[in-house]
Amino acid sequence: MWEFILLALCVWREARNQSLEGKLAVAWSVRNRVKAPGQNWWGETWEQVILKRWQYTSFEKTDPNACLLPGDPATDIAWKDSLSAADLAYHGVGNDPSKGSTHYFNPAVVAPPAWAGAPGSQFIVKIGDHEFWKAA
Repeated sequence: MWEFILLALCVWREARNQSLEGKLAVAWSVRNRVKAPGQNWWGETWEQVILKRWQYTSFEKTDPNACLLPGDPATDIAWKDSLSAADLAYHGVGNDPSKGSTHYFNPAVVAPPAWAGAPGSQFIVKIGDHEFWKAA
């Protein structure tokens, strides 16, 4: 249960202003890291992957989102959608809109990260404000 709520919080913090598809893509990109066989440099569990330093900025102490918590899902539609997206991705239900991506960023907010230019990294799809990538 803790892992699921942590995933939903990650989705809410990282993509609360995105569509349900955008939230779902963020959730699936986290799942893709957790389930990446032999590529456990991000961690081997949901908690390790989400909380690993420098992976999701909304969990970094210096990020203003790090202290934000969602409201009542009955009134906070972004939280309700984040819970739905987390549920589907956590259980591997439906299609992955990120198409196997392990990374994403918003080019309107940050310059392309180093991993985006690394040999073997591949742009996959843009959903909402986020570019989704398979990083090498």
